[in-house]
Amino acid sequence: MNKKNQENINIFALGGQDENGKNCYVFEYGNDIFIINAGVKIPINSQNGVDTLIPDFSYLEKNKNRIKAIFISDVKNESFSALPWLVMKIPGIKIYTSLFNKILIYERLNKYNISEHNYKIITFSKPLKHHHLIIEPLELAGSMPGNLGFNFNTGSGNYLFMFNYTIGNLGIYGKTDLQFLKNYFQNRKITALITDAGKSNIAGYSIDKFNQSKQLIEAFKTTDSNHRIIVGAYDEEMPALKQVLDLAILHNRPVVAYGKTYAQLLRFIIKDNPNLSLPEIIDYRNLAKHDNAVILVTGSIDRLYLRFLRITDHKDVYLKLHQTDTIVMLAPPVNGLESLAALTLDEIAKIAPKLYDVLDNEYFRPRPTRLDLLKLILELKPEYFIPTQGLYRYLVDSSNFILGNKEAKKTTLPIILLNGKVAHFMDNKLFSLNGKIKEVGDTIIDGFGVGDISSEVINEREALGREGVVIINGLYCPKTKRILGQLHINYVGVIDLTEQDKIDQLIKSVIAEIFETKEFTSMRELNEKIRKSIRKKIFKLTDKDPMVALTLTTI
Repeated sequence: MNKKNQENINIFALGGQDENGKNCYVFEYGNDIFIINAGVKIPINSQNGVDTLIPDFSYLEKNKNRIKAIFISDVKNESFSALPWLVMKIPGIKIYTSLFNKILIYERLNKYNISEHNYKIITFSKPLKHHHLIIEPLELAGSMPGNLGFNFNTGSGNYLFMFNYTIGNLGIYGKTDLQFLKNYFQNRKITALITDAGKSNIAGYSIDKFNQSKQLIEAFKTTDSNHRIIVGAYDEEMPALKQVLDLAILHNRPVVAYGKTYAQLLRFIIKDNPNLSLPEIIDYRNLAKHDNAVILVTGSIDRLYLRFLRITDHKDVYLKLHQTDTIVMLAPPVNGLESLAALTLDEIAKIAPKLYDVLDNEYFRPRPTRLDLLKLILELKPEYFIPTQGLYRYLVDSSNFILGNKEAKKTTLPIILLNGKVAHFMDNKLFSLNGKIKEVGDTIIDGFGVGDISSEVINEREALGREGVVIINGLYCPKTKRILGQLHINYVGVIDLTEQDKIDQLIKSVIAEIFETKEFTSMRELNEKIRKSIRKKIFKLTDKDPMVALTLTTI
């Protein structure tokens, strides 16, 4: 403590603010340092050979004698995958987490041949005491079992960290019980709620989309019983695949888990839940023997679409696409991968035209929406709300939404922190926001090594982050100059939900006018004209100049 009888607390981020991924937060209690998560980020611009970014751990390395432990909330790449490099810099560090997370953390560290003598993984489900500080684990519903929130109880105040969760019950994937949390903190003051707000732009409550994909249901209903259904999905988003498993049971179809990470996670879950209702799971090496199989092609956010391109290029050993296959892409692309996703869907449609693309407005993610955050704040009444894990505009959006509610505004004040900016609390009151950690930035992973990243490789506030993306997909008949079927339009960070119908009609009218009044020598020329016209119209209406990712598959 700086002064006797004064409680000094610093909260800051080494990554995760105004970016997607690389999440790493620090809680300083007096002279002691506690770390919450150490994740990686996939750069949008990877042309210079940069595969992965991790936080700059220089501050932690300089102060390693003050570090007491790191707490891992979940085992998504953005939360824990930078652990090997942190352990290399701070040998002997204690890692606190859940039992499920422990297994994957151990495998991650073992992959880099890091000796168990250099770290200690401790599972905890009960409060942990450190001098006058008590760290309390709290169960949350997330993308995988074992998701935890962490409350740092100083005796006179509470600092609650919650990441990658949804409010509600996801069964084996956990439960975020608001009534329990309300009772838990009933006679205790929450000084600060530090919570995930990176998806605050999504409408409604996140739990409402759980097991509710209409396109997925239609795909199972309309596919011949002797034809395959191939589902592309992110391996970390297990609840999104629960509906696939349930539909496979309903339609009496076997399932192939064609992805190492998801197959491994599924084995862990089956081991922990032997009575879990599941379809028949068959070995991927035998997938060619089952004409009616549901094949789950899974991969990480940055690898999934590349994996499908390998399949469409006939380079995959076991999986060859057939014209009769039904393809369901249950994987909305993150900011920056929209063009790759559009290209991939185009290549898939050339082989298997029965293609469903589940977009953000129908996709379930266990991350809180603005309504989830408001509900949480109204129940817990924290004095300060610190939004985390997202682009700057979403941090601002969530803060403004809270300030716009009369009841929430009475009890809670939002604080927006960028990476390195310090929120200094003294005796559980916000004392200053002037502090700054200098050692903040990106570190690149080069193979198994680590190197510094130059500014020309990654500029964190890319145009995509500022202006957003409009994604348009459809089937086009050149002979009739018409769109066949539905034109799929999705927005990423561009249009407010209340204006989407109006902009949808605008886009359709622009395309129809171009078809009727213009002549083009090639599809490339047509696509370019449509993209430019749509960007111009949207700019006039919204003052935003988004990237337009357009894919018209010719039939």
